[in-house]
Amino acid sequence: MQARIDIGLGIQGEPDAWVHSACILCSNGCGLDIAVKDGKIVGVRGDAAHPVNFGHLGPKGEHAWVANNSPRRGVTPMIRRCKGAPLEPAGWPEAMDFFEKKFRDAWRQGHQNLACYNSGQLTIEEFYTLGKFWRGGLGSANIDGNTRLCTATSATGLMANFGTDGPPASYADVDQADLLCLYGHNVAEVQTVLWERMLAAKKDHGARIIVFDPRRTPTVTQGADLHVQLRGGTNVALMNGILHLLIAHDWIHRDFIAAHTVGFDALAAVAREYPPERVARICDIPQETLETAAQWIGATPRMVSTVLQGFYQSVEATASSSLVNAVHLLTGAIGKPGAGPLLMAGQPSAMCNREAGAGGSYPAYRNPANEKHMRELCECWNLDPETFRPETPKDILTMMEQAERGEIEFMWVIGTNPLVSLPDQNRTERILKRLFLVVQDPFIDTETVELADIYFPTAMWGEKEGCVTNADRSVNLLLKAVEPPGEARSDLDIIVEASGRLGFQDRDGAPLLPFKRSEDAFNEWRKVSKGRPCDYSGMSYELILEMGAVRWPCNEQHPRGCERLYEDLRFGTGVDDCETWGVDFLTGRAVARADYERDDPKGKAFLRPVRWRRHPNPTSEQFPFLLITGRVVYHFHTRTKTARSTVLNSCAPHAYAEIHPDDAARLEISTGDLVELVSPNGRWEGVAMVVGTVRRGEVFVPFHYGHGAQAANQHTWYARDAVSQQPHFKSSPVALRRLGFGQPEPWLLRRMAELDGTSIVPFAAREWPAL
Repeated sequence: MQARIDIGLGIQGEPDAWVHSACILCSNGCGLDIAVKDGKIVGVRGDAAHPVNFGHLGPKGEHAWVANNSPRRGVTPMIRRCKGAPLEPAGWPEAMDFFEKKFRDAWRQGHQNLACYNSGQLTIEEFYTLGKFWRGGLGSANIDGNTRLCTATSATGLMANFGTDGPPASYADVDQADLLCLYGHNVAEVQTVLWERMLAAKKDHGARIIVFDPRRTPTVTQGADLHVQLRGGTNVALMNGILHLLIAHDWIHRDFIAAHTVGFDALAAVAREYPPERVARICDIPQETLETAAQWIGATPRMVSTVLQGFYQSVEATASSSLVNAVHLLTGAIGKPGAGPLLMAGQPSAMCNREAGAGGSYPAYRNPANEKHMRELCECWNLDPETFRPETPKDILTMMEQAERGEIEFMWVIGTNPLVSLPDQNRTERILKRLFLVVQDPFIDTETVELADIYFPTAMWGEKEGCVTNADRSVNLLLKAVEPPGEARSDLDIIVEASGRLGFQDRDGAPLLPFKRSEDAFNEWRKVSKGRPCDYSGMSYELILEMGAVRWPCNEQHPRGCERLYEDLRFGTGVDDCETWGVDFLTGRAVARADYERDDPKGKAFLRPVRWRRHPNPTSEQFPFLLITGRVVYHFHTRTKTARSTVLNSCAPHAYAEIHPDDAARLEISTGDLVELVSPNGRWEGVAMVVGTVRRGEVFVPFHYGHGAQAANQHTWYARDAVSQQPHFKSSPVALRRLGFGQPEPWLLRRMAELDGTSIVPFAAREWPAL
């Protein structure tokens, strides 16, 4: 991809300074400089020397910086003295006193009476500090991140085959691949600059692109060579069909399979049950389309596969993602240039959360059931291993269900907006209202802050220092460009103070969290990660600034980082190397150490068979349409930042429903009409877009939009994958009807042109209105 410096500047002339940073509005981690004028952020420009983006920026990266200057930033703590009273401003001492009292009151009922739900947008220093607070100080398993909603399956899918988390391929492999397989990954909208790299590979050396997606997305119209438009909920059947064809035609690398994998015979036996005619029927796709996809895969040694929400947000998430890895293991397309699976992250620091242990994992990919790993961790933290309580991590929906039953009374929400992003919004709201809720956020006006009993204002991107890890293991350093507004503080500072107030100490009586600045936490994290797969021990802030970004592992063996994993074809599956001893795909039952030891693969990768099963909550006569939720290019998550940009929000100011023309004709619906979706869980209303992006009988609504009638999560469920516990956002039964006639507004027509293929210029390459 050629360098190009994209600039979004809100002033005439030059700023006072340009400060090194990276974009944190998707998982790509594009390098940029922040423009500062008179102590305020006034724009950004892409870093042409950065190894991730070469100066390119997507629309969110170019424009969402304006959120830092929002008048709705929180500038002082606030407390609600009793339920039903308003939030009132308070100084930090009073707010922290109130926090400490309520935390201790809940703690007296047991350490599992408290829960923490955090973000994919903190720095690794903050995640590490929070994880140490919760696991080392409180000793609780009740901590999760909103990474559960987007990339928990990336971790469990990788662990299923390779023993530990960590995507084997990198963006450098995307550049060199001859075939790019995109499984449930609308990369043209959710990682716009990565999409430009893919299109560059297509242009430069003829790489082909296969898109597996129920929608005809911009990824299809802008660059796909083959679109497999499968029925929602049939991912496992699809993957078994591909495996069947690869094995039946001997498009596999048998010597590689024998030398580097275990489980082939069982995998092949299940794959035999999925001949192409059966898979075509289950997935509702032409048989020849399936056969062409398998033929291209079998004939292309340099192949990279990316996987995202279309596979992850499903009850068969880990199973289908693991089968993508199996395709690479059968063909030997791993551990070499231009080849490997790249199970994507969705947020800017989702990888950090998984690495540092502030979500569904323990620090540095350690196995909480492995006594050796936990003793190592206690040594790093100077804790007594005899009293340390490692516990199986809990996911946010399990914690919400426990709160619903009264088993959790206190929840600390950090950097996320769960009232909008969690499934089944009405149920979620009822549960959140029962809790004593602490919300730590840069903005005072989010839907979740409205329910808070304590509000802590925080610094955000550009106002603090720290590192974030992108989807291909590249670690960026974000420098502080300006001061946060009012009394807002960094998440790191708040967590460290809370730990000190609660008396969390190591076994020598020293503070558990002795950090004065972010680099202190980073240097301790380097030691904790040493020798583990996500090894940062050779990294420093200086090295990251010198290189722009550094991929882990970075250590004595790889002093400047590592482009791809498993080049030696030894995988992290040894009994004392792996992050887990395995989990049953369908039941979630964990495998015990003794059972794992009997078949210890000793560095070989697993091939794990699984059969397709129908998704829960199918359509019915009463609810005949299948609702699919997802993202649009102009917004990130719950629009907390992107809606504050006039440029971005004007492109998609409201939610809308994509409806197939045949369904629209039958229901007498036209583009611009007001329509209603009803489900057993709630009601949505918005404008109709009649467009051939969706399949007949399916409806698509973006999930970003608020609380109430515009919220797609009115209709989603707490159903989730048995292994990753990632919620099942991608298929919910609904009824559809027209409420009234309407005329389409200009923004809707522009969006329609982006979707129907009329406008095919990649989003990151477009010209935007002047600020």
